[in-house]
Amino acid sequence: MEKKNKGIFDVLDLTKFLNFFHFKKYGKDISLLKLQKVLFFLFGEWGAFVKKSSVDNDGKELVSYSPYLFDSDFEAWVYGPVVNEVYRKFQNEQLREEEIFDTDEKKYVGHFIMDLCTELFELSDFRLVELSHQKDCWKKKFNIDEKFHNQLMDKDEIINEFAREI
Repeated sequence: MEKKNKGIFDVLDLTKFLNFFHFKKYGKDISLLKLQKVLFFLFGEWGAFVKKSSVDNDGKELVSYSPYLFDSDFEAWVYGPVVNEVYRKFQNEQLREEEIFDTDEKKYVGHFIMDLCTELFELSDFRLVELSHQKDCWKKKFNIDEKFHNQLMDKDEIINEFAREI
C-alpha cells in the first residue's frame, strides 16, 4: 500500500544537515535536545505551510509537495516531542546543502528550513522545550505517571495544530 504523504527527506540526512548548518553558524555541533525540538517545529511549520497555501508568495504551486518533511514519527517524551530514531542514531555527522538539497523540490524546502532554523537556533534548548510543551498534540500524548514516555504523536494532528496557529 502506497503512503498518502511520503516524507521529503530522510530524517537522519536532515539531522546531519541541521548539524552542518548549526556548525556553520555557531562553530559548534547542535545539541541533541535542540535538534529534537528544531525537527518538531520544522515538521509542524512546513506541514502547516503546505496545508494552508495552495501557492507561495512567488506563485509556486505547493499542491505537489508533501506536508511531511520526513516519515519518522514523534513520541511524547519528558522534554517534548522526540524522533526516537534520531535519539538512538544521531552522531553529530554533517551533510552540506548540495548533498541534501539535490532536487528542485528539496532546494525549495531547504530555503524554508534554513530561514526557520535561523530563528529557532537563536532560542535556548529549554526555551524550545517550553514552547513544545505548549502544544496540545504533545500534551494529549504525554502522561507523567507512565513508566515509559514514548506515546506516538499523530503527524496530521501536529500539522493541523500548527496550521490553526497561522
